[in-house]
Amino acid sequence: MRYSAPLTRAQAVQLGEDVGMILAVAANALNHIYGTDLDNLMRTFTSSASVEATAARYLQALEEDLSPGDAAARAATALVLDWADAVHAARSRLKAQGSATADEEAAQ
Repeated sequence: MRYSAPLTRAQAVQLGEDVGMILAVAANALNHIYGTDLDNLMRTFTSSASVEATAARYLQALEEDLSPGDAAARAATALVLDWADAVHAARSRLKAQGSATADEEAAQ
């Protein structure tokens, strides 16, 4: 499958199935390992941006001649790392907001 060429109908269907499986496996792994809410993960992972990024990463890996399994693993790993970065950034923002609020209260 060439990433730069338009997909046939059959390739598009297969891509959808593959990406859906990648998203589900990543969400289930995070749920199993960390107890993260599966419904929230699936809502996050099935957003347009997440699906598009995962599909692009998967196709790129296939174009680099990785096996479908290795390409899926690469795409799933990137998805989980993106999720972890987003969680870390959100926690940092909340912590900074909490510190700013505590500083304001102390100044009064």
